[in-house]
Amino acid sequence: MGEAITTASIPADLAQLADGSALYGYAHADTRRLLVIGDAQAGAGQPGARQLGWLEPAHGHDGDAEAALVVRRAEAAGALQVLWQGRPCRVETYALETDLFSRNSGLLETAALQQSGVIICGCGSVGSLAALDLARSGVGRFLLVDPDLLAIENLCRHQCGLADVGRRKVEAVAERIRQINPQAVVHSHALPLEQLDPALISRFCSSNSDTLMLACADSRRADRHAARLAAALALPFVAIGLWERAFAGEIFYSHPGEPMPCYGCAFDGLAEGLTARPEPGRRYYSNETELQKLQFQPGIAIDIAHVTGIGLKLALDLLHRCNPQHVPRLLGQLSQYTLVCNSNDPRLGGERAEIFSHPLQVTTSIQVGYGQGCPPCRWSC
Repeated sequence: MGEAITTASIPADLAQLADGSALYGYAHADTRRLLVIGDAQAGAGQPGARQLGWLEPAHGHDGDAEAALVVRRAEAAGALQVLWQGRPCRVETYALETDLFSRNSGLLETAALQQSGVIICGCGSVGSLAALDLARSGVGRFLLVDPDLLAIENLCRHQCGLADVGRRKVEAVAERIRQINPQAVVHSHALPLEQLDPALISRFCSSNSDTLMLACADSRRADRHAARLAAALALPFVAIGLWERAFAGEIFYSHPGEPMPCYGCAFDGLAEGLTARPEPGRRYYSNETELQKLQFQPGIAIDIAHVTGIGLKLALDLLHRCNPQHVPRLLGQLSQYTLVCNSNDPRLGGERAEIFSHPLQVTTSIQVGYGQGCPPCRWSC
């Protein structure tokens, strides 16, 4: 029996590269599969991509790099012959714009989403999951804001890994987004949202209808600031937060399409028992006295993902809200302030767990109103 033929997946526009271009990508010897990404510029955005070879004629290169891959121009215009280690390959072409999100066809308007943008405030366990799931859904523009570095204790809940420990969270998440969609436009800022020049956010918002503010930070103070920026720019707004041990979480949204109370109004008017969280503490914490009594863990990734997933379905609805063909998943079904329960066991949630009648309950009965002097809303962080 002859040796198995290697299959090479190459970009549909590879022939447009200049003669002599170095070609980068990934080679999997055990499955005899190659994925060619493109030239050095394309390869630079993909971790682990290496130079596989050249687009001939490969004049002018120094011969130092391994050249197991040779791509030759055939006589037919635009045709290419691909050889790996001197043997012809079976060639499959792909086009990122049409193939990357082909499985979302009929479920999401991917062409519109590729022009849509999301400002993610906080790139921890919630924000990193949100960023990658929105990238998989087809969102094409991201502005990431978080001042923190990734620590080893973050890994059991974060979407990044050991190789990213010690890096800025925004840079690690940006890299993961580009691994999903190399054409995504990602801006990252390693500083608190309050210190970010509002003009940068304003420039990112190409229009009021295709950019969403997503608050995933760890305090209400940060979420209030994000909400105020969203109101000033007339952007839809979603905040996703977890309660202690992630036994439950909360989702708040607003959008400029119809009059509704702002984030500040909502939490000024709600009962303290529902909204009690330390300031300026983290969402996951109860209070310092209780914290000392607990063998405390912020919550497992599965519980965090359950709450986050509901918030992201709402976020996608908001990005599609002007599209008459879109079938909303949650918009119009969730109240502005929604509680999501993972467990109603008081051993995890304490007394507040008793407000839920069963695990996995989504509570949509909570109503929020305008604060004093509203509308228009006039509140401060």
